[in-house]
Amino acid sequence: MKRLSLLVLLCAWLPAAGQSFEPFTFVQMSDTQIGFMDRSPGYGQSDSLMMAAVNAVNAVDPVFILLTGDLVNDPYDAVQDSIYRVRLAELKAPVYVIPGNHDMKGFSEEEHAHYMSMRGSDRFSFRSHDCAFIGFDSNCILNKATEFEAAQKAWLEAELAAARGARHIFVFLHCPIIREAIDERVDNSNFPVDKRGEYIGLFKKYGVTAVFAGHTHQEYDCEYDGIRFITAGPVGNAIGHGKPGYEVVRVTADGFTAEYVPTPGVKVRRPSFGGGFPGGRPGGFPGGRPGGRPERTN
Repeated sequence: MKRLSLLVLLCAWLPAAGQSFEPFTFVQMSDTQIGFMDRSPGYGQSDSLMMAAVNAVNAVDPVFILLTGDLVNDPYDAVQDSIYRVRLAELKAPVYVIPGNHDMKGFSEEEHAHYMSMRGSDRFSFRSHDCAFIGFDSNCILNKATEFEAAQKAWLEAELAAARGARHIFVFLHCPIIREAIDERVDNSNFPVDKRGEYIGLFKKYGVTAVFAGHTHQEYDCEYDGIRFITAGPVGNAIGHGKPGYEVVRVTADGFTAEYVPTPGVKVRRPSFGGGFPGGRPGGFPGGRPGGRPERTN
């Protein structure tokens, strides 16, 4: 009888142990930013950019979509908000959203409360296909809202600890921690040096695979200390070497690939900022380079 019981248990276990990993695709969208660089009536130009991206992403048929902030240009503009909500509802896959700097006017209790009343949440954490997906707010970090940051960091570390053992841990925020190198100079499109070390150390501790960001309206991709740092260009208007588009991430049993895909049929518009770009380099942010970036495999 004992032998029979052991045989039954073994047979029940074998199919599960032999199951193959089911590949899947998710999409990162960022900086829909309705109203940015848009003087068209009723923000029609921003609307057309988001509509084109929504249609293209629906054709990819991802299992879900991660939207990394700057949803609108002005969080108090009802027209911008209405366009964003209408186009967001047209996405067929579930969407997880975190805030960008344009979704609050600075960081304060009042601004945070307004964002929460409009969007419902400033973070997310879920599991899918034996992978962990964790998104959090970079605004409280960069605006030195220490109490908010401390509470969020405690939540983040708890979520990372709970995700240990996942096939991949993917992290999402709005502002990049780094764009191209750990020693790049500090500007308004990356983290201060001390915060880079603090958060990268946390991610290294818990085995984070990749960190996805937006904010720059340009595409970047680099690796540091075994972690991939991917910065998506915007759904909305681009600057520098950027192009409106979205990040397509395909996860297989062997790893993952990330490819920035320019939105089909969209004409790139360039801004004419009198003061130049952050860092004083015309044509892009520090480290900017012409062209996009090819698909990479991890």
